[in-house]
Amino acid sequence: MNIAQTETEQHGQNQEERYYDLVTHDFFTTLLFIKATAYISCRRKNEEGYSLRQTMKFSTICLSLLLLMLTVSPGCIGGDDTETLESIPAFTVVADDDVTYSSDNLLGTPYILHFSASWCSQCRPTMHAVDSQLPEHTYIIVSTDDSDSTKLSDWHLQVNESQADSTVDTPFSANAALSTTLDINNTPTLILVGSDGTMIDRHLGPMTDSSVIEEFWSQAV
Repeated sequence: MNIAQTETEQHGQNQEERYYDLVTHDFFTTLLFIKATAYISCRRKNEEGYSLRQTMKFSTICLSLLLLMLTVSPGCIGGDDTETLESIPAFTVVADDDVTYSSDNLLGTPYILHFSASWCSQCRPTMHAVDSQLPEHTYIIVSTDDSDSTKLSDWHLQVNESQADSTVDTPFSANAALSTTLDINNTPTLILVGSDGTMIDRHLGPMTDSSVIEEFWSQAV
């Protein structure tokens, strides 16, 4: 599995596959049952005197009801598929631009939290790519290592020097406690937070392709 595939995407694919497997199995099983019943009824011409026409009409009605049931019942088969999004845990960081960012003062604005660390060299291309493509949106770098809090400006400078003709203007901060709460085990990890404070998506691994960045961000707008 590609580590860069989002968790939401994986969940949605698995749910869809399970649903269609179940629907396909139930549909063909019931269809065979209806056809067999109609055939036997026609052969027996039972005491009530059902004609071939009446029997086939009955089987057609049953089949129509089956198709209607399968069309409108995905929620009944799979339960309530509406996923309740979790809110971002309460947090506060003071970034290298001397601005305080918090879960409270960011309400009303969608944003991306990029979990990284000063030693994560593979995170740097993602920082350049995301900041370049989303310059007007809120994108905050958060170190998983609190020791980075004393060298945020140096870290920011190193990132800028890592790629020619590109400057990352996004704020750099550190919050190990938030990283632990969110179970951040890999860097880079990007979390998309909606304007209502809910976590919409989580992306593991580098994100440098413009189409991937756009698709990721578009979920919040």
